[in-house]
Amino acid sequence: MSCRLTLFGPPRLLDDQGRLVPVPSKTFALVAYLLLTGGGGPSGRGNLRHFLWENADPKTAATNLRKFLQRLRERQERFGVELIDSERSHVSLAPSASIDLADFLRIVSGRAPNELVALCRIYRGDLLDGLESEESESREWLQVQRTKLREAFVAAVASRLEGKDRDADSLSLRSAARRLIEVDAYNEAGHRALMQLFAEEGEPARVQEVYRNLQNRLLEDLGVEPDVATTELYRSLLPTGAHRVFAPPPRPDLVRIPAGPIASNAEDGGEEATRILALGRQSGVPRITIMPPTTMGAQDFRHQLAGSLVEDVTIGLCRLKALSVVAPHTAWELSTAGKKALFRAFHIDYAVETQLLDHGTGPLLAVKLLTASDREIVWTDQFAFSRELAARNYRDLSARIVLSLSDGVERAELGLYEREPDASAYHLYLLGKRHLRSTDLPSIRRARRVFRNALNNCPDFVPAVSGLARTFQLEWLLLARNDNELLAEAEALAYRALEIDSDDARGHRELGVCHLYAGRFDESLYALDQAERRNPQFADLIMDHSDALLHAGQATVALQKLKQAIEMNPLCPDTYWWAAGGANYQLHRYQDAVECLSRMRDPSPVYRLLAASFAKLGERERAREYVRMTREIHPDFSVGGLLSLIPFRDPSYAKHYEDGLREAGFD
Repeated sequence: MSCRLTLFGPPRLLDDQGRLVPVPSKTFALVAYLLLTGGGGPSGRGNLRHFLWENADPKTAATNLRKFLQRLRERQERFGVELIDSERSHVSLAPSASIDLADFLRIVSGRAPNELVALCRIYRGDLLDGLESEESESREWLQVQRTKLREAFVAAVASRLEGKDRDADSLSLRSAARRLIEVDAYNEAGHRALMQLFAEEGEPARVQEVYRNLQNRLLEDLGVEPDVATTELYRSLLPTGAHRVFAPPPRPDLVRIPAGPIASNAEDGGEEATRILALGRQSGVPRITIMPPTTMGAQDFRHQLAGSLVEDVTIGLCRLKALSVVAPHTAWELSTAGKKALFRAFHIDYAVETQLLDHGTGPLLAVKLLTASDREIVWTDQFAFSRELAARNYRDLSARIVLSLSDGVERAELGLYEREPDASAYHLYLLGKRHLRSTDLPSIRRARRVFRNALNNCPDFVPAVSGLARTFQLEWLLLARNDNELLAEAEALAYRALEIDSDDARGHRELGVCHLYAGRFDESLYALDQAERRNPQFADLIMDHSDALLHAGQATVALQKLKQAIEMNPLCPDTYWWAAGGANYQLHRYQDAVECLSRMRDPSPVYRLLAASFAKLGERERAREYVRMTREIHPDFSVGGLLSLIPFRDPSYAKHYEDGLREAGFD
């Protein structure tokens, strides 16, 4: 009746045989809440109702909790596990359950150095990674807990590495230091530990490499040098004359926001700017300006870092291409007194205001998205911004703000369209994107109609051209048939997108996917690499690049890249989990493949891969069930027909997939 529950990283519940146990997603949030608020002991049902369903009225929340616990009891009995004990008035954790979060809390509260390896193994990622609550208070609670646990992990590992305990072997200590740097790229304790270990092993070149990498990262990202303690350790570890402090050359591609206006003419733009503005007005793409922090004139490190962060967010939004972003210099000009009246003249729809605030718990960076016409607040948030926190979380913070702003604009624009439909190309494009969140054929064809309507309004609107290409690719994939016309149409649209704007990542992305389906692997990887260079924050693109790497025979690299995409887009569409399932299958991680595929909202497109995975796990009955469901959808399905359509550079990948399908019972 024992079970193993992992809450760090993507959560999952396994039985005592290591098999995945499907439970309602709120189970994971419930267990985390019980552990972090009461150590797993009894918690009143009223507290749980409010935590899990805060927006529901008390009667509905009580009904929801009762039904949820009933479903959970049924799952526990069916799969022979004990996780939750529910009584009439309270709920608690079963004492026999093994939970990684409980082990983590026990380790970080102690000082046992020999548990350093276990601590790094447990902390696989953020708490409940990929799982978000619809309830605002629960979502905020989870974000706070993630931050606390991440900081607890960093502090525990750093303190053990900085201590002089050497109970763990050198390889384990090195692994722990690298894991610390993965979680906190700017943590100098991890870098110091690596330098010390390499010096003890007689590898001075690697000591230099560790220091140089740290120095470059701090200088390029934050404009600061390593701590004095780190530099002094570096100097002490190398023979006299063998060390030097590296000064990386200036990077011409890093453009800093000027300390003040360098010209008074904010209207100078040239023919290209005029063309972009005209296209923006024709397509209906919203235009946004990001104001520098109101405390920009101060010389405090936090103010300088805030200015750099605002610049980084501006560049990130520029890469998205579905927004027209005012350049930093013009944004500075518009932020000065009396120039906000120019918003209308420059066709600006949204403004982002940033401000550093002094708060009782420490400095905060306030970010506010407003409509430019009437200053209605669309989205606002505050972020802890002490020197230490800002330096450690700089990149994550920039990416979070970029995604939050783009999501806020999209939600506002869709809401505007639904109230007053104006059929602009941009609004129709957003509707098409909404349809493509589902991978069923009716949704794909609805999206195609909407994208075509968008192009009727604005024939050169690249996002709609690329979206239209995507619908043909997805239909080809779903129908699992050799319909060359669908792929030819998608490829023609990809080339059309590149003709309109060769620097837009989407055209390169769609062309790369077309090349992949046609079996042109090198061309596919080249096109997707070009796309990613143009927009390194485009999670869907990174997922496609991962899929191409898998079909090109690089399953391990593909899975690493896919993990990056999911970290950027934790509430990802089904295609991510489809790609993850395929990569895990080819790496013979069949249980992980099943877990990934089971996360899909609509798993019907991957019934055949689920059948093959269960067959490889020896669960023939479940495999046969998925064979039956596949044939209900595709009565003429055949293994040979499917494999003739799926491109694999490495024949062993195709053979491995064929073996699983035939073991499952497919002809």
